[in-house]
Amino acid sequence: MPLLVLLAATLRRAVPDYDPMTGLTMTVPAGTTVKELAEMLHLPLEDVKLIMVNGVASSWNTALQGNERVAFFPPVGGG
Repeated sequence: MPLLVLLAATLRRAVPDYDPMTGLTMTVPAGTTVKELAEMLHLPLEDVKLIMVNGVASSWNTALQGNERVAFFPPVGGG
């Protein structure tokens, strides 16, 4: 099943050749969890603080069905 993966800020460094303008299109088996997807991408799980699936906050256990937009965000700081 196809997915569009979007990585924010420092998480982009984990995926070689990641293009922030287009994201990353990939195919995974139906039922793959968000955590399994992150592990496939070799994302540092401890650095992921927010997960969005189709614009809705989700958890590591969310099962993906295909054609989703999955975004991973690290903690954000500023002042």
